[in-house]
Amino acid sequence: MEVYAWGANSHGQLGLGFESELCMTPQRVTKCSFAPAQVRLIRGGGGHVLILDTSGRIHACGWNNRGQLGLDSTEECHSEFKMIPTEYFGEVPVETISCGWDISGAITLTKRLFVWGSNAFQQLGICQRGFTAVRRPMPVKLPREEPAQRISFGLRHCAVLTQDNKIYVFGRLRIMDPPPIELDITATCLHRCNTVKIQVHNPNELRIVSISSGQNHMVLKCVDLSESGGGSTKRILTLGDNKFGQSNAFQFEEDVRQLAVGWTHNAAVLKNNEILVWGRNCYGQLGMGSFSEQQAIPTPLLLKLPEDQGPARIHMGAEHGLLRTTAGEVYTWGWNEHGNCGNNSTENVCTPTLLQLPPVKLCGAGAGFCYAITEPVN
Repeated sequence: MEVYAWGANSHGQLGLGFESELCMTPQRVTKCSFAPAQVRLIRGGGGHVLILDTSGRIHACGWNNRGQLGLDSTEECHSEFKMIPTEYFGEVPVETISCGWDISGAITLTKRLFVWGSNAFQQLGICQRGFTAVRRPMPVKLPREEPAQRISFGLRHCAVLTQDNKIYVFGRLRIMDPPPIELDITATCLHRCNTVKIQVHNPNELRIVSISSGQNHMVLKCVDLSESGGGSTKRILTLGDNKFGQSNAFQFEEDVRQLAVGWTHNAAVLKNNEILVWGRNCYGQLGMGSFSEQQAIPTPLLLKLPEDQGPARIHMGAEHGLLRTTAGEVYTWGWNEHGNCGNNSTENVCTPTLLQLPPVKLCGAGAGFCYAITEPVN
């Protein structure tokens, strides 16, 4: 198995051992601190990337100006992968990871939350003077030591979903006024930081099961527990900036399998394999075959996948998209200034375009770059 990366590399985030403005075609990453066959998750930030392996270890490379690599290093960039010492997590394997612009986070198998990177807007939940950056993973205690389930980062905020379906938001996220009527939103104080607590008004009818953050908005996937809902996941709620319609909320006709969120746009993969997109589209990031200022109502991605093929998996960069089919094909579209789409061009792409790669097992995206783990070719 092999690792490929393409797009922006100005901070060495492609792990190629050097820095460059762009890489317009997929490049093979040869020096890794991990075995490609053991990669479980790939997450990208503004100029850095984290990779989680099957042993629960995190590997990092790229931009490190705010300590977002978690290596306890003051070097500005690392252009090759290094493993974050497991002792930083108390020798407990990591279950999931997330990246923001210049911030990172992880949740261990014991549901303990760790964060590191920029704290310029108190998005780490630290309010002590002088703590504008944290260069190694730091544990964060939630109220009543509630176990963490999911973590998601925007440009200046961190959102944590707990096991009992509450959300805590640190940093800056403008909550729309009025907020969704289904939610109770209260200001609280955690570790002397102003924190927003979000929970559903009636937990017997609605439950939040996942969170995804854009630049200044959030999308919440919900389970409808009402008599008419019957446990469906057709409904999403939204919070935050809505300049491009990215915070418009909907109830779909089919269950939502996956939500993917870019800076100012969203995608929903439905149970019937239909993929709907909405929000900003000036770079073609909605992949609907045209460029426009915005698309306020969900519209189909211009790519028809067979229903019997199984669900596709979408990853969103800042303004571009990456899709992997169950057959291992990879399609890209959207903003392409740094070769983000990997199609040997820097022209923006408004239609999903197939990349010439061996069958892909796993992929991921950062703000302006992409990664793919390919299957061995006989």
